[in-house]
Amino acid sequence: MTTGFCEAPLAAADLQTRETLVAWFRRTAPHLSVGLMAADAMAYGASVKTLEEAGVNILHYDVMDGVFCPSMTSGAGLVKATRTRMLKDVHLMVKDALDHIPAIVAAGADIVHVHCEGAVHLHRALVALDTPVAGHEGGRKILRSVALNPGTPIEMLRPVLHQLEMVTFLAVDPGWGGGAPDEVLAGKINTFRKMAQEAGVEPLISIDGGIKAQTYPIAAAMKPDMIVSGSAVFKDGQTIADNLAELTRGA
Repeated sequence: MTTGFCEAPLAAADLQTRETLVAWFRRTAPHLSVGLMAADAMAYGASVKTLEEAGVNILHYDVMDGVFCPSMTSGAGLVKATRTRMLKDVHLMVKDALDHIPAIVAAGADIVHVHCEGAVHLHRALVALDTPVAGHEGGRKILRSVALNPGTPIEMLRPVLHQLEMVTFLAVDPGWGGGAPDEVLAGKINTFRKMAQEAGVEPLISIDGGIKAQTYPIAAAMKPDMIVSGSAVFKDGQTIADNLAELTRGA
């Protein structure tokens, strides 16, 4: 028997500034970011409504260009078209994020992940993201995240540690299946935490890839602030609410 999905609600005060949003993430971590690309593309609107009713706070968009990774998906147009109270969490799996950032910012993204492997000018991409969320009257800025593929060393992050609010650790290579959070990923995250502490910063940590009911507790034990999952939430045979409960009950 499943228990209900429980997520800390977002209050107006949590959305006032970048700092208050970061504090909300830390307060009751880990938070679940649900990947919309795993839903039925012909029923995105219904899926978004159901996720809101279930108490989900963060909606994840995988933007793939077919160059950086094999697949191609929707981009800024879908992000902008989504009418939702959920935070818009955009993962840019593209050749050069700078080419996509203006449209993603205009679409109202709240969180944007850029890959250091695909960024020709990573620092410039983070500078371009140091901007208010479009349509947010209070001027809250976008949370900037750098995403790392499984084979990418954390040393790639050292030069930009003071320019980001989040780091996303992928357990699966972008565009491919298989893989899951494991002891190698846990070691990588622990090493990063030591590096960040030495630098006097504490970015939020997100884990993405291979997250299902069996692996969610493994990821949660690594104490991230956010966990991304899509297919486990939209799998056939159960309602979205039941899938959410099944996914998180073991953590």
